[in-house]
Amino acid sequence: MKFKNSCFVIFVCSFLNCKTDDTIEESEEICLRNVEIGLETLTANSVTIKWLETQGFASNYEYGEKGFTLGTGIKGNTSDESVTLENLKPDTIYDFYLKSICTAVIMGEFTTNPYTFTTLTCYELNTDNLGFMGYVENGYFNAFWIPDRNADEWQVAMLLSGTDNPVEAQIYTIESNVNRFDFPDIEPFVEYTFFVRGKCGDTFGDWETKNINTDDENLTSPCIIANTTIVNNDGYDITFYLANQTNYIVEIVEERKEKGSGLVFERDSNSSFNIKKQTFHNEYAEYVKAATNYDVFVRVECGSSFSEYTKVLSFKSPVNNAAFLTEGVVNGEELQLSWLRDYGFNDSYCQPYDEVVYEIEYGPQGFKEGEGILIDTEGVPKGGDYGYNLPLIALAPSVTYEFSIRTIVNVKSVGEWNSSHCNNSGIGRLVFTAL
Repeated sequence: MKFKNSCFVIFVCSFLNCKTDDTIEESEEICLRNVEIGLETLTANSVTIKWLETQGFASNYEYGEKGFTLGTGIKGNTSDESVTLENLKPDTIYDFYLKSICTAVIMGEFTTNPYTFTTLTCYELNTDNLGFMGYVENGYFNAFWIPDRNADEWQVAMLLSGTDNPVEAQIYTIESNVNRFDFPDIEPFVEYTFFVRGKCGDTFGDWETKNINTDDENLTSPCIIANTTIVNNDGYDITFYLANQTNYIVEIVEERKEKGSGLVFERDSNSSFNIKKQTFHNEYAEYVKAATNYDVFVRVECGSSFSEYTKVLSFKSPVNNAAFLTEGVVNGEELQLSWLRDYGFNDSYCQPYDEVVYEIEYGPQGFKEGEGILIDTEGVPKGGDYGYNLPLIALAPSVTYEFSIRTIVNVKSVGEWNSSHCNNSGIGRLVFTAL
């Protein structure tokens, strides 16, 4: 328990100057309210609320569903500056009141307005996301459900149509991470009702139902729109998350190109998808073009088919790998060629890349590209630059030469000759006259 200054009043009285109770009332201090009330953690069934005590050494609190009358709620006391409330209902709005205690007889007032919070939804499921794959190899009938948010566990039943609620003997309990079930003894060409409900804490929700005729022609498989959450989309990464209980496909398609023609990735259920912008374009250089707009689509697996395409986001690929020579300086018996180190593939941040080699081509002034002398080098760090030392003996005296440079990333991604930092405009060749 922590202690703080208690409210106290010191009364000084002399025979010349003793006053009535009016003086006492004027000098009494009130135990101030706690402040900065806020959430620390929140779940479907619990919440931790924190605050800052202004003067007291303990606090009383009271809470209940939104709109409850103060005095009729659940009461408690704590000497800490936080409290955890448990056994709450999911997806419910609560009011929380708080007052400070300074001494055994002096207390603050309850907060004038309650602190209000809403518990999380334990699970999310609706009838449109219930479906059937039909009879499977063992002769059982397969039904499945696709929740937007998972439950602590599931209960399912399959009964003849006309039944409103299953009895306990007809219910199967399923683990949280399972979203399909093979029902035994399901007859063909019969009307059934499929029941699903989720558990949140100690309580099950309402049944979601869907009718089914086990005639093959009437089997349905819901293909819901992918529910994606974009976690990050900056100059370095694209990351998004799908809270679906089924596998999904990501397709990256060049803008205005036909869907189905793009770069495809398969991902497991309840997983995220990530693109490292600094390396993605280099890893897939045979497909991804520089400075080109791309759309990212998702299709969710549902039964034996897939949903329609859902567009998650669009992005523009950076310009191609950039490098240009900044200077050529004679150092003893060598020509020291230099280029900047921090030039790469990303047109927003222009960061360097790991597996980068440089190709230098040189020849007499005006030589045609591809007809000069080629040099491959990883570049030697020289301060803030990379460099390559060319022996002067390789150059004929009194001849003017031109030098070009380009990057090759991860073997496949070849940059433009003499390209600038964040665009593909030509900087021009470096010119040097040998002595």
